[in-house]
Amino acid sequence: MRARPGLGQAALLWFGVFGAPVAWTLQHLTGFILSEATCDEAGRTWNVHSDTWTFAVTGVAALAACAAGVAAVLTFRAHRGEDSHGDPPGARYYFLAVIGMAITPLFLAMILMSGLGSALLNGCPQS
Repeated sequence: MRARPGLGQAALLWFGVFGAPVAWTLQHLTGFILSEATCDEAGRTWNVHSDTWTFAVTGVAALAACAAGVAAVLTFRAHRGEDSHGDPPGARYYFLAVIGMAITPLFLAMILMSGLGSALLNGCPQS
C-alpha cells in the first residue's frame, strides 16, 4: 500500500488532464479575436499582423499541450501498478492519467489544424 499522493502529484495530474483542453480553448478564443481585429469593416482597421500572432499563439498552445501530455505520462508511470485493484487515490490517478494521455494528442491536432489553417488560408472573404 502506497502513501497518498501529495499536492505536487495532484497538480501534475490535473495539468495533465486539463492542460491541453485549456490551451486549445485559449488559442481558439485568441484566434477569434485576431480574426475580428483583422477582418474589420471597410474603412476601419486595427493594423494587426494576425499571421504572426496566430503562429506565436499556436506555438505556445502546442507547447503547453505537449507539456500536459508529458505530465499525464509522468503521472501514469508513477501510478502504473495501481489500476483497478489498487487503493482508491492511486487507481483514480492512474485512470485520470490515461484520460490525459488519450485527449492530449487530439487537442494538439486541433491546435495545429486551427492555427495553421487560419494563418495559411484567406480568412477575410467578403460576401
